[in-house]
Amino acid sequence: MFTEKNLPRLIIATPIIFVLLFALFIIYFFVNTQYSNFQEESLELEKEYFLRQKNILKNENRRIIEYINFHREVEKRRIHNKFRELLKNGFNVTEDVVKNYEKESIQNLKLQIIKWIEQIRYEQNGYVWVHDTSHHLIAHPFRRQSIGVDDTNNTDSTGTKIFQQFVDIATTHQEGGFVEYYWAKPEFGAPRKKIGFLYLDEEWGWVVGTGLYADDIESSLQKKKLALEKKIDKYVRIILLTALSLMILLGVVSFIISQSIVGVFTSYSQKVSKKEQALKEFNKMLSTRVKEALREAKQKDQALLHQSRLAQMGEMISMIAHQWRQPLSAISGIFMEMETAAKFDKADKNFIQKEARKGDKIISYMSKTIDDFRDFFKPAKTKEQFSLKRACEEAMSLADASVKSRDIILKLYVKKDTEVIGYASEFAQVILNLILNAKDVLIERNIKNPTIHIKVDVENVKAFVSVSDNARGVDESIIDKVFEPYFSTKKTAGTGLGLYMSKMIIEEKMGGKLFVENSEKGATFCIKV
Repeated sequence: MFTEKNLPRLIIATPIIFVLLFALFIIYFFVNTQYSNFQEESLELEKEYFLRQKNILKNENRRIIEYINFHREVEKRRIHNKFRELLKNGFNVTEDVVKNYEKESIQNLKLQIIKWIEQIRYEQNGYVWVHDTSHHLIAHPFRRQSIGVDDTNNTDSTGTKIFQQFVDIATTHQEGGFVEYYWAKPEFGAPRKKIGFLYLDEEWGWVVGTGLYADDIESSLQKKKLALEKKIDKYVRIILLTALSLMILLGVVSFIISQSIVGVFTSYSQKVSKKEQALKEFNKMLSTRVKEALREAKQKDQALLHQSRLAQMGEMISMIAHQWRQPLSAISGIFMEMETAAKFDKADKNFIQKEARKGDKIISYMSKTIDDFRDFFKPAKTKEQFSLKRACEEAMSLADASVKSRDIILKLYVKKDTEVIGYASEFAQVILNLILNAKDVLIERNIKNPTIHIKVDVENVKAFVSVSDNARGVDESIIDKVFEPYFSTKKTAGTGLGLYMSKMIIEEKMGGKLFVENSEKGATFCIKV
């Protein structure tokens, strides 16, 4: 029976027969199970469909409420902005005028929304209606002649005072509620069972209702059941035809696959090997490019830092010049006194010693000024705990002479001081940079009574430092660009690096936030740490 000649056929036929018998058993079991479970699936489908229809009612109602809320808020903002603009332009607007205008605008908005609501349709015969909490009809697409009518005692075909029920459900259920009642269908006239969802808009006292007729739901559900039954029948037929077709093809496919599987795996192995080699080369190239990009980025950061340091050196020299101007004038006066005393032979030993002590004192002050500037601009290597007030005072002391020479008022307001962890000198440099930027803008725009205010405060676990001026603020068209490198609004020489480096110090080194916003008088740069 088993010979070398028929063994290959036996090897091929055995799995085919086994698969055929197994497939017939599975098909029988599958078909029997599908038809026996059809009734259960139909019931589940009915539950899911009714739930879905209720969700449609609820979502449609929510969409209308969201539409009302949106346009109501838009109208309120429009009214507020309108009268704020009138007050800003000097118009005298009384509270009665505002209330009357607001009342008229809201009334017009209500009429527009009512018109929109009466045009809404969904599903087969779904529409929207609106009552107030006193049961008066506000909007209804098929009862326009009854708008304004009191529906308190109006009933459905079963004698139920449904409109009282509508208002009760909406007012007692914060998220809205469902109700079943009987109402005339628009195209039939005869009462039909209906499912409604009611929700109360508290601000206007509107009870918004959405509903669907039960016979529409049942009709759609029956169609879905028939579609499900047809789908199952079709699915069974497809399974049978597919199984038979597969049995016929199995013999041919099994032989072809057995012969070609080795070739396929060999080809696949070769392709995988080539892909792996290409991936290794790509990874190597990508690694080289990443290193080059990192090196270029590091060089760029170093260049930016160098340029920033040069700009700081220029500012430092300018501030030293302001700090030294008065002491140099005093030394010049000492020399003039000594020269005058020498001409009149009054330069005795006591006089010379006295003037020398004055000069030494002034020179010591100038030397201390150089030390202060050198220590201030010395980069910090480790984080430390420091006082925000103290850091602001250090920055103000360095800028004091430069600011006062331009008759600019510089004041510090400390509502609540705190100590933070970070780089004290670099934080003070940021404050100094913001002060000098404000000074330059005040000078450039020739502001009368120029002022710079620094405020320190603590709220919850956040510390706030703000630097404000009265230079009319930053142009809104460029306010998002002021922290970009090389961006500068100064008409004189400006590197455009000060604010960029300040943002890097606060956000990258200290984990804080630096941003700018316009106030009524000018710009305010805020630091959050």
